[in-house]
Amino acid sequence: MPRQASPGFPGCFYPAGWTNCNTKDDRGCWVKDPSGKKYGIDDDYEDVMPTGVTRTYNLEITEQTISPDGFPRAHAQVINGKYPGQLIEACWGDTLVVNVKNSLKTNGTTIHWHGLRMLGENEMDGVNGITQCPVPEADTFTYKFTLRQYGHTWYHSHYSSQYSEGVAAPLLIHGPNTDNWDEEWAPIIVTDWFHTPAYEAFHQSLVALPPSADSILVNGTGRFNGGGSYFQQKFEQGKKYLIRIVNGGTDFDFHFSIDQHVLQVVSADLVPIKPFYTNSLHVGIGQRYSVIVTANQTSSNGKFWLRTEYAAGACQFDQPNFPSGQPDTQRTGIISYANAGSGDPTTSRWTDPVGCADPPIEPHIKWTVSAPQNDILKNTYYAGNDRLTQSHGAFRWELADTPMWLNFSKPTILSLANTTFDPEYAVAKYPYTDGEKFVYMIINSGNGTQNMFSGTHPIHLHGHDFAIISQGDGLFDPNNANLNLNNPPRRDVAMLPNNGHLVIAFKPDNPGVWIIHCHIAWHAGSGLALQILERQSEIANSIGSLQQVKDGCSKWDFWLKTHPNVWDYSKQEDSGV
Repeated sequence: MPRQASPGFPGCFYPAGWTNCNTKDDRGCWVKDPSGKKYGIDDDYEDVMPTGVTRTYNLEITEQTISPDGFPRAHAQVINGKYPGQLIEACWGDTLVVNVKNSLKTNGTTIHWHGLRMLGENEMDGVNGITQCPVPEADTFTYKFTLRQYGHTWYHSHYSSQYSEGVAAPLLIHGPNTDNWDEEWAPIIVTDWFHTPAYEAFHQSLVALPPSADSILVNGTGRFNGGGSYFQQKFEQGKKYLIRIVNGGTDFDFHFSIDQHVLQVVSADLVPIKPFYTNSLHVGIGQRYSVIVTANQTSSNGKFWLRTEYAAGACQFDQPNFPSGQPDTQRTGIISYANAGSGDPTTSRWTDPVGCADPPIEPHIKWTVSAPQNDILKNTYYAGNDRLTQSHGAFRWELADTPMWLNFSKPTILSLANTTFDPEYAVAKYPYTDGEKFVYMIINSGNGTQNMFSGTHPIHLHGHDFAIISQGDGLFDPNNANLNLNNPPRRDVAMLPNNGHLVIAFKPDNPGVWIIHCHIAWHAGSGLALQILERQSEIANSIGSLQQVKDGCSKWDFWLKTHPNVWDYSKQEDSGV
């Protein structure tokens, strides 16, 4: 079967008679069944996938001191003892079974599988207050779901600010690519890192300006005040490298580049795209890209800077205000050739400007977006911070008519018979039953009034890829719209421009309770989110048993009752996600 991808990974396994067709000269083919039918890059992954195997992983969430940038950070929360946590590897068509044990004494936890379709598996989406209650101390929750897509993504806690504490890790699903390569890297997660505990930092974001990050980490490696280290990788002259990038940040967009090396971009999020070339690539929080880099350069000492450069001031609210000279906001990694000498690289950055706009992408599998089956004016939302109205003791970010505010003990998925919902749950009903026709959603940055702050926001939708049919400056004008309906960009995180608009379209073909939210952790925690209640009457019969969810809620409530000094809903400060 397909080649072993990394040390310790057992490779991909399919039924007897199936054969591997994925080679360095044809990365578009994946496997062939006994009849000779190919499964590969030309198959629509929403409808077609090979038959894989079941893989089991065991994860434990613990608290410990870590020093990713050379500065000891006490009370970090990590997966299997490290940050980033355990790399999960599997193959296109596999089923994952992941047992998540919570060993934190003062927090619950959940795990969300970012960007995965979760078709018919809404109860496994891992969002506390929506699809489950938090997993209490000493308890385990088992997630089981099928990998219909391929590529790379990440998984992270959706419990308050917990992923900013360290509960995040890469997820790699081996499959085909839209161009050829020789060697691959495991996914690299790029993050802003805070020495202040994330829960304290979130509080600061409510009462004042967001806190400043202390360093930038590339796969858990960074520098602070001369300590720590650079991320390191090697190139062999003439080889093509598949590099997988994840923005797992809290408040940090960045541009990825390698001095004097051109990036060939082959996927955006979990969507294979028509390859294009660029010197640097903007990556918003939650976004992922695969790039192919040809090792064809030389330098005076055989070393090149890898840069994860933030666009100072360009993206307004989603950029950290680094203290002067600290940290290095560009040079975060070193790429060395075989002839590398001593010392740091002496190469210079590309001269391209940096910003916070999504690059133009063309999906390999084409979609033609239909006319909307919904009333788009009724599904128009405004992302902003209302500086005239406080909610739960603070001026908060919102997407619906009110900031989203959840009760962990009452997940929406256990209230599917409801005809009405608490307004603070920010539930928007999407009952549209034609799964082949699209629904549109308009999101404006601000509402054009002085009292509502706008800002740039990475918008993430669970349970779906969406098409970006309009994205640009100013509030969206439906009477003067130029919509891109012929194979528009498609992904699961897109940038909402400051004082601009984002119009997305998706097929309501996955009944469930799906959250859409800003992926700036401070904004999501403040309340910039809403729940899409998709085909409510069909959800219960389209998903698996909810008994584990119900049992988990009973265990959570018992933990609350027996730990009154640890958690008190009356002191809840964030939305819950």
